[in-house]
Amino acid sequence: MGSKCFHNVPISEPDQLVNDLPKDDLLSTERIDKKLNNYNKLDTIQEEKPNSKMSTPSEKLKEKNLLSPPQINKGIKKHNDSSGHLRKKQKNFFINEKEELKEEYEKSVLKIIQKHNRNNQDEELIENCLKKHFFMKDLDKQARKEIIKEMSLVSVQSNTYLFKQGGIGNYFYILKEGSIELISRNDSSKQKIKIGESFGELALLHGANRYQSALTLSDCYLWVMERKNFRKIVDHITKMNYEENKNFIESIPILANIHHTQKTILCSFLYKENFQEGDFIVKKGDPAHCLYIVKEGEVDCSLNGKVVRTLRKGDNFGERSILVDSMRSLDCIAKTNCVCYSVSTSTLKSMLGDNFRNLLYLNFIKSAFNRSKIFSRFNVQLLDKVFHLFKPLNLKNTDIAYKENYLKSSKIVIVIDGHLINKITRDIVANRGTILFQYELFQNSDETTDFDIIPQPDCLLIEANTKEFLSLLGGSFKELMAQTELIKSLSKISILKNLPTNKLEYLVQVISEEKFEDGDNIVTEGENGDKFYIIKSGKVDIFINNKYIRTLNEKEHFGERALFFHEKRSATIKAVGEVTVFSISHEDFEKNIESNMKEYLMNRLYLQDNVIELKDLLFKMPLGTGNYGNVSLVRNKKNKFPYAIKAISRNQINAEQLHLNLELERSILLKIDHPFIVKLVKSLKDKNNVYFLMEYIKGKELFDVIRDIGLLNKPQTQFYGASLMLAVDYLHERKFIFRDIKPENVMVIQNGYLKLIDFGTAKEISDRTNTIIGTPHYMAPEVILGEGYSFQVDIWSIAICMYEFVCGGVPFGENAEEPMDVYLAIVNDKMIFPNFCKDSDFKLLMQQMLTKNPISRMSKFSQIKNHIWFNGFNWEDLISLNMEAPYKPSLKKDKEEKNDILFVDYIKSLGEEKANNSKIDPKTLAEYNNWWEKF
Repeated sequence: MGSKCFHNVPISEPDQLVNDLPKDDLLSTERIDKKLNNYNKLDTIQEEKPNSKMSTPSEKLKEKNLLSPPQINKGIKKHNDSSGHLRKKQKNFFINEKEELKEEYEKSVLKIIQKHNRNNQDEELIENCLKKHFFMKDLDKQARKEIIKEMSLVSVQSNTYLFKQGGIGNYFYILKEGSIELISRNDSSKQKIKIGESFGELALLHGANRYQSALTLSDCYLWVMERKNFRKIVDHITKMNYEENKNFIESIPILANIHHTQKTILCSFLYKENFQEGDFIVKKGDPAHCLYIVKEGEVDCSLNGKVVRTLRKGDNFGERSILVDSMRSLDCIAKTNCVCYSVSTSTLKSMLGDNFRNLLYLNFIKSAFNRSKIFSRFNVQLLDKVFHLFKPLNLKNTDIAYKENYLKSSKIVIVIDGHLINKITRDIVANRGTILFQYELFQNSDETTDFDIIPQPDCLLIEANTKEFLSLLGGSFKELMAQTELIKSLSKISILKNLPTNKLEYLVQVISEEKFEDGDNIVTEGENGDKFYIIKSGKVDIFINNKYIRTLNEKEHFGERALFFHEKRSATIKAVGEVTVFSISHEDFEKNIESNMKEYLMNRLYLQDNVIELKDLLFKMPLGTGNYGNVSLVRNKKNKFPYAIKAISRNQINAEQLHLNLELERSILLKIDHPFIVKLVKSLKDKNNVYFLMEYIKGKELFDVIRDIGLLNKPQTQFYGASLMLAVDYLHERKFIFRDIKPENVMVIQNGYLKLIDFGTAKEISDRTNTIIGTPHYMAPEVILGEGYSFQVDIWSIAICMYEFVCGGVPFGENAEEPMDVYLAIVNDKMIFPNFCKDSDFKLLMQQMLTKNPISRMSKFSQIKNHIWFNGFNWEDLISLNMEAPYKPSLKKDKEEKNDILFVDYIKSLGEEKANNSKIDPKTLAEYNNWWEKF
């Protein structure tokens, strides 16, 4: 048996690359575990030592006995110009993925001697340098080999600046001969580069501005590489066959329902193994430590020399041994030359936690329900509530699973491994991954068997008592599935879709069903409205002043304003044929919807007005200047509802190449609607500007709020941390990654709740992306290392914020002034807590959320939600806006202009901006004009 793999690279490498590796790169479980352990060496929390650099200004005063403990917050407030809680606002780094960086002065001083051609000594010099580098040392051999191929040898004369501080960085350098000095901050800091050392690595990470100057002290020879070539190599290697890897994971029932973030991480920890015909992959009696998936070829599973099944591409084996922690029960032999992927038990434990077996069982149960034709409409999230009722049953092929006269509906039985057969006829009654007697369960049948049911061969089941299962959930399968369908219908209604599940469940309980005959008036124009309606079956016609307007069909709704306002009906709704509707009364709605939530939903009625145009807006006052364009407060002429409107000039869009950014931001914002996220109403344009009509957010940046409060206590940190997680979880469920969570991008509004703003760095992804983007102190290690990352980086950033709330500074690079120093700290430093942080549960949460190894990191929302530190925290009250906010900003009343003017007249009064497109080539300008017409 033999296997070859890359270390630290996804399994998607092509076979020819794998076969180039030397024999000493053989995979073993021990090596995988060692890799995980090495990753975790840096994930140790430490107490702050005396004179530690992490001390905040107030802590230093406390150590000098100048502040007593109750004065700490006061001390924090007095040092608002310092670091940490007191740091200055930071901008994010952003490299547009679809635009090449402009070539600067840097390229002009480099004289290429040879390209893609080097001797063994040169390759060894470059290889040794890359292996020592903090973000390239973990690249696999093939990646380093490809990088070496792309490096060019250049010469630079003595007393020449390779690059100057502030210039755009495009190149990474390794010194071959000569002497170079790096100079920072007006000659205040100098560093000599030795032969074989590298510099300029920010170019590979960001293409950001140089924070140092590089001066040659003699004639020099250097190996150089452009950023775009480096990114192409790393991106190509990490993306190859990624979808195939993910599909393999999806095909394994015990892994199919793990969080999509965990699936993405797991793709990087599957390993490829090659077997020759006749090789034993596993032997009966061996300890189980791996789950296998067949990629190519065939594998025979044998018991005492007899083949019981043959596995082909996409089939998997080994779950049973992992789930029950037993020895292998079958011999698995390569029938042909084959390739298998494997994931170790230690990897699953590292990713899912010590309770990983229960999670795998739960995943399997959910997968069986989802794949069932009968139970696919069942809400599998309900299984979390009843999982404790399920018990595994490990059977030998000589056992009897269920004896004759077994009541078919008495137990919910799911086959995890093997299958169940009729002892008499030998017919299969339940295959692997299916539910036994599904129809009888659904119908609550009293039918019994007239045969024994036995396992074939050995079999692993999981079962629960049906009566206990349904009693705990409060209804029959039919009732539960009908309730699920109704909740789905309610959640699709725009004004109700953001209600938490418990509120929707309440509405389902108070909903009424009403029937109408053809021609009946369901509501009449002019009468007082007191009910909201959803059409269950049939259709209705709408009339205003006896004039037909339109027809509504099944699952459409009407009368939603009656839930909020005691006002007269604006139309008559008539039944067309027999019609059945669900109705919710104003009184029932009011009983369980709190004032904050009601205000939020009422605002949504106005924010859903997508027929509003520029001519409908009145200018009230300027609000400020954003990253792009000016922002103004406006009101709707008809109902006086306020909006913020951002105007971006056509000239600026062309000059700064903002087309893709604006298109992406609009696309994302139009798809999201959440209480903790700013809402985009619509985009508009005239001949000179593009406009974003937004929800008007009146409040204060969280950056400033935490400086007003000082060090946050546990309830305050829970409130803000949980709010961010709810917003981000909503985005992640819709495949959006934010990538720049920080206090500057969060507003605290008048009622004290949060609003996530500024989606300039957000992106829609299927699973992972590679762009290096974000604000340095809040970036996860995998973003910096450039090997690809997924949604979990947003959770890392939230954890950084929470640490900052409690400790007064960020955990990594708090005192670092240069971006590269921050990156080094994030990748290499251990987490230290200041002396005044005594909450052991909080420290544990931070250690788990800020684990540098992404596979071990706690980044699944449900895990964080159920963490001991959040015990007693009412998540439902938070999302229902029924929790008392810890801080409500004192805001000055808006100073409005005395005389209302139309917004379009206000824009004209600013003067039409004349577009200067002289620097844009005709082809690009034509593309911009085409984009403008389609926007």
